[in-house]
Amino acid sequence: MRAVLHRSLIAVSCSAVLFVWTGDAFALVRTAKAPTTTKKKVVSNVTVLGPVVKCHHWGFMQVQLKVQKTEVTSASGKPQVSIKITDISWPVYPDHTPKSKYINAQALPLLQQETMQLQASSGAKLVNVSGAAHTTVSWRTSLQGALARALTA
Repeated sequence: MRAVLHRSLIAVSCSAVLFVWTGDAFALVRTAKAPTTTKKKVVSNVTVLGPVVKCHHWGFMQVQLKVQKTEVTSASGKPQVSIKITDISWPVYPDHTPKSKYINAQALPLLQQETMQLQASSGAKLVNVSGAAHTTVSWRTSLQGALARALTA
């Protein structure tokens, strides 16, 4: 009888110890799932100009972007910035000769369309427009400058 009582007492005390440990484990899981950081999200619409770039001997090129800038700041204080291009225009472009007017009337809308499509795919590159290599290079340079300004604006 005494042995049965002793075994029962050991079983109850072991169960109590296991219950306490399990309770602590559940408390840890609840703490881990609780949100520990608060995020602050700021969305703004920004218009930026790229640099004016010489387009070989044809003239100058400048790209203007309208972007939606999203800045998410976590508790660590380091913001993550992402931008989405909503509109592209070109306030300055080579148009001082009939040939440059003809080329850019076709090339600039293509570059605009391709730029808008490329922002959805990662790692894609802007392809040269046939017959408008100088315009494409100048567009790309001004676009890079405008995107850099959009990140810091």
